Amino acid sequence: MNTRQLLASSVLFFGLLGVAPVAHAAPVAGPEINPFACQGDADAAQDDRSIGQVQDELKKKLDPPFEPTDEPTVRAKKLCVIARLKARVGSSDAREYFDRAVETNPDEPGYDMFLGEYYAGARGAKGQVVELAEKFLYRALEKLDALKASGRYRDFHAIVEDHVRKDLLVLYQTDGVPLLPWKAFRQHPSGYMAPGVAVSEQFYLSRDTRSELGGNDAGGFTAEIGLYKTRSPKNIEFTDPKAFKHAKYVIARQPLRIDSETQVNIRQNYLGEVSLLYGALHAYKAAITTFGNPDGLNDIDVKQFGVEYKRVIPLYPLLDLKLQAKVTEVKRIGVVEYLPDCEQDFPVYEFKPAISRFISSDKLTVSGTFVYMGIKPIACNGNNPADPVNVRGRSITAANIEYAIYSPLLLPSVGLASLRPYRTPTRGLYLNAGYVNDNEIFGDHRVINETFFAGARLEGPGAYDIGITEIFNQAHGTQVASDGSEVPNPDISGKMLRSSLTISRRLINPDETPGVPNAWGPFANHALNWVFPFSFDKSVAGVNYYENVRGGTQFWWQVFGTGLWGSTLLTTVGYDFEYFYRINKPAHNVFLTARLGWRDL
Repeated sequence: MNTRQLLASSVLFFGLLGVAPVAHAAPVAGPEINPFACQGDADAAQDDRSIGQVQDELKKKLDPPFEPTDEPTVRAKKLCVIARLKARVGSSDAREYFDRAVETNPDEPGYDMFLGEYYAGARGAKGQVVELAEKFLYRALEKLDALKASGRYRDFHAIVEDHVRKDLLVLYQTDGVPLLPWKAFRQHPSGYMAPGVAVSEQFYLSRDTRSELGGNDAGGFTAEIGLYKTRSPKNIEFTDPKAFKHAKYVIARQPLRIDSETQVNIRQNYLGEVSLLYGALHAYKAAITTFGNPDGLNDIDVKQFGVEYKRVIPLYPLLDLKLQAKVTEVKRIGVVEYLPDCEQDFPVYEFKPAISRFISSDKLTVSGTFVYMGIKPIACNGNNPADPVNVRGRSITAANIEYAIYSPLLLPSVGLASLRPYRTPTRGLYLNAGYVNDNEIFGDHRVINETFFAGARLEGPGAYDIGITEIFNQAHGTQVASDGSEVPNPDISGKMLRSSLTISRRLINPDETPGVPNAWGPFANHALNWVFPFSFDKSVAGVNYYENVRGGTQFWWQVFGTGLWGSTLLTTVGYDFEYFYRINKPAHNVFLTARLGWRDL
């Protein structure tokens, strides 16, 4: 065999193995530049400057953006700095300059990483622009592989690769345990267009007066004591004060609740995210069988299954739009008065749109929620569904406005032993306000709960976050008269004000580890928060028996399962002490939540 035949055979052999020699393009002209020089220069232009001053720095860098003699690698770095500054001040054309940086130095994966982080961090409405973020992050991985193959992979590229893999972990953190390899850690460029299938599980265990985080226990107990009065002999509050006192006391209860939610999450770049849902809840001795006898309790059992679609669509220069819709079928037992074994089957439709837009460096987000429960009339034990007393129905409409201030704030610096304000970078000051209308009819009663809320949350400076919220709830209770009209029922009406304060200490700050955290075993610590929540429920009008103060402590711990294909585990454990001082009743509330991936928090 001559030399030419030997070479041809070798090429054929390696081609069959899929490792044929790769043709490499010549590197872009100019000095090799660490892409993190872009980040450093952009940060230097922002340090100790207001947003107005950053805009002035940006104007200087745009006039001109580079010199005619600058080589391509130098031009790419300068364009990247401009892009990051434009993203910081909220300019809608930041993407244009990121693209120009990538096009000017197409070999450098760091610029693709910065573009992916722009869509994974700054942009989006109530969620990341996942499909665009993963496009550029996977393109960065592809270029990193090409640099390795050509021998041009530098030490700083190892840092780029580490950051990209962390970005993808965060991007998919809600998905759960990957069942397919392409989007699982450690991600490969082939994962971009490949489908991702993952299973997430959320498990809740609690003994609490509140059925969910932030639930209106005082309002719920107030409605139940009102229904007790309605079902009891006239004026029982005065004719039998001992029985009435006992009823008030036992209604403030803490059932044991076990809740599990399982989702199969399917993700594909063109499709978006589709989730198949199944949930099961069992609450022991949670419902009053008949409101005339609050000692008689029965279990509640709820099962639901359905499908959900979610996607954030970038529509800049106008806004980002989030579409989220869910349809579920619910089967529940134990919530119909007098009929603890009655099963109700009904559909629930949910729609949660959101839009967001930058206003200079700040971000405005407007979101809404509409929930319709198609609850059928009660037809258990021979009940006549046509009888108005068996009618059921519920709908919830809500709107929320959030304004996030990302510019550095003038805050006093205690560390400098002075109350003189200093320009202090934070993780954001979030101001929000909203309204919820919960309209429920059950037989001959209707309750419309209107909730108005407003709050502020300061994340930072330093390791502390603090949030305050004021919630005003007013319940309009009516009773259906024999002629079909609705007349006010003061027993199930009232007004309540809740004041809340939450202080959080970041024991492990995720921002301090831009790359994948060091792992112990199959897990890597990502975040650990020590939280102290406090609340005060005060009756403004109507019944005030369930006014209370509540405070406690919680731990929120998040880890990456780097040894479990990148699945993310979030565990929350907490204890709250609650005191209903009008009825002299203490409550020790405890809860544990374990989430392997998660939905809306």
